[in-house]
Amino acid sequence: MLFVFFYLSSLIVCGEIHMILGSEFACSEKSKIVNKLKLLCSDMGAGANPGSPSTGAAGESLFTASVSKRKYVVKGNIVRFDKVWSNVGNNYDPRSGVYTSPKDGAFHFSCTVMSQGNNGIRVNLWKNDEKTVAIYSYGAYGGTLNMALDLKRGDRVYIKQSHVENYIHAEPEYHFSMFSGFQIS
Repeated sequence: MLFVFFYLSSLIVCGEIHMILGSEFACSEKSKIVNKLKLLCSDMGAGANPGSPSTGAAGESLFTASVSKRKYVVKGNIVRFDKVWSNVGNNYDPRSGVYTSPKDGAFHFSCTVMSQGNNGIRVNLWKNDEKTVAIYSYGAYGGTLNMALDLKRGDRVYIKQSHVENYIHAEPEYHFSMFSGFQIS
């Protein structure tokens, strides 16, 4: 749905730019196009600070982030998935690793972690201060969790390292470990 919005918006803007080329009204038309682009960007939360909650273009909220380099995570710490692939609504903060619900509703979260060699990783999905499901990975294997949660506005969801196994594997070209979530209703 969001892709269709972007695609149609691009067609409209490109069509308007094509129509005004060579026009004596080019300056005023360009100004109108710039204003439309600003409106589109403001509707989508563009320019907001990462992790500053907003409701997105149509009240939608989704994100996907991955670990960009291998790391050891100290027991009890939140895993920071620092490479953000999408963040509609800007509700995931890569600096803290925390997703903050923009409103009440049902949400789906998924996390995959991979370890390597004689290392392992064990993490849990947390809702506020409540530990939920876990993933365990050892060697060159990955583990995945999926969970639907009923959230209230302001609830926080994150992945926290929970045991002595603490190595998350990543390579610059391969983002094996990721965290994502989206609003269902």
